[in-house]
Amino acid sequence: MADIDELKEAKKFCADIPQKTEGFFLKGSNSLDWGMKNRLAQIFNPESGRTVMLAIDHGYFQGPTTGLERIDLNILPLTPYADTLMLTRGILRSLVPPSITKSIVLRVSGGTSILKELSNEEIAVDIEESIRLNVCDSHGGHGNPLRHSNIGCDRSWQGYGP
Repeated sequence: MADIDELKEAKKFCADIPQKTEGFFLKGSNSLDWGMKNRLAQIFNPESGRTVMLAIDHGYFQGPTTGLERIDLNILPLTPYADTLMLTRGILRSLVPPSITKSIVLRVSGGTSILKELSNEEIAVDIEESIRLNVCDSHGGHGNPLRHSNIGCDRSWQGYGP
């Protein structure tokens, strides 16, 4: 051991070379914790800072969209062209093969769509379920003034690992 044997060579700390600390590529995100940056780097392309998000979460409140009823046939073949998939828990569990390595943004809100305001939703998927599904982020229509439980889903991730 270097400390016991007092080997001079083992004590080179390269103090003459400054430690390299790279900034984060997304504007305004440099002060975020490592886990949030890691998830954002999975959603956004680190080279361009952009993302192609394939959003297939719209049918959850009005039923299947005409012509897109078979997500496995009409939508999943498009996944190679997307950086991330935005979808519901049901679509993820039943149709998306676990071998797809795209990042996942999960819709976590839900509510009644009959005789009520469509925006009047609640959080329907808890953070532990999102972690079990290995999603990068969750969304629930933030910023809608009609939403009575506008919980910041992004804030709910704080305290959890990457």
